[in-house]
Amino acid sequence: MSSPFSTHTLDNGLKLVFETIPRIRSAALGFFVQTGSRDEVPELLGISHFLEHMCFKGTPKRDWQQLALDVDDLGAMWNAYTWWEGTAYFHWVQRDRATHAIEILSDMMRANLPPAEFDTEKQVILEEIAMYHDQPDALIVDDLIQEAFGDHPLGQSVLGTVDTVRGISRDCMAQYHQRRYGANNLTFVITGAFDRKEIIREVEAQCGNWHTSDNAREQPAPIFHPSTRIVQRENVAREHIALGFPAPPSADDHAPTADLLAIYLGALTNSRLYWSVIQQGLADEASAEYIDFSDAGLFYVYLSVDPQNASRVLDIVRREMADLKNGIDNDALQRAKTKQATGLICSGENGLSRFSQIVGSLSTGTPLKTLAEERAEIDAVTPNRIASYLEQYPLDADPARVALGPMASLE
Repeated sequence: MSSPFSTHTLDNGLKLVFETIPRIRSAALGFFVQTGSRDEVPELLGISHFLEHMCFKGTPKRDWQQLALDVDDLGAMWNAYTWWEGTAYFHWVQRDRATHAIEILSDMMRANLPPAEFDTEKQVILEEIAMYHDQPDALIVDDLIQEAFGDHPLGQSVLGTVDTVRGISRDCMAQYHQRRYGANNLTFVITGAFDRKEIIREVEAQCGNWHTSDNAREQPAPIFHPSTRIVQRENVAREHIALGFPAPPSADDHAPTADLLAIYLGALTNSRLYWSVIQQGLADEASAEYIDFSDAGLFYVYLSVDPQNASRVLDIVRREMADLKNGIDNDALQRAKTKQATGLICSGENGLSRFSQIVGSLSTGTPLKTLAEERAEIDAVTPNRIASYLEQYPLDADPARVALGPMASLE
């Protein structure tokens, strides 16, 4: 069977990635820019995310109102997002409207950063930061990544800080845009039903004259650091705790095992932490996640607990993680596989989710895989593979720890 994936590269270095799914009537498409929070200098933290917002505020052809009207006329579902490894912009449209979507998205990539909108949008970002700081369950993950990887750029906040965002000028953003949005740092992605030759012609017409730029990411691999950070906030009723452990990067052979092990240990229902903590009424959340980066990974457990129960719950969690080395329940593992495969297939049948899956692989240098190939990776995880994983990435080692709440100590 031939691969549904193919690529094409323009003379200016802009790469096109295609995934053909002919049985559907829609296409999800957009641009991935290899520019995220890890590419920012400390005094400009948050500029990638701020720039993402500004790409909706005015282009060489449209002001923000006309842009919104044209997308409405197109009937597209559209948005953008920024994370550690990059920024992505997308439309999800009927298959016969893909070329029109390309024209609009290409126009957005050449945003003119209108001065009249700059300060207004800066205030929007500052409000977003303030709102984020009122969400301990979200904030603690950022804090954990910073704690685990120390001063490495991977630990930088995607939103930035109030001080750094306030200090970003329009001229500084224009220079960053010029440098980071060169054609050779962008990838056009389309998945679904489309005419490949027609798509290439339209991307060439819209993007063929874009400049290239010197934008290589040159960073050493991050090094995991066991450490503890206590953030005492007496106005928060629950104690939010995160324990982080080193894990493999996205393209590593161990990555599918880490992903499945997180579900086996800490899915929100019917996992080991669910039965030992949630079902016992000791916490309102006890979950595990695996975050994969291009050159590192982080396996973490998150707890939301009454401070009076924190010590007891931490003991239970440590015991559960240590006990993984004593063997894996094969029936429970099979249920975790089924749960993960169902999530994979269901999200893969949603155009925007599939677009994000492909972009995620591109951002971490992971080979593109069909849903069937990813399903096979899930099926290939065995108790022996988990045992091998735990030998290399033990969960009973010293963690990076972050606690946010009323407690002054975890001891």
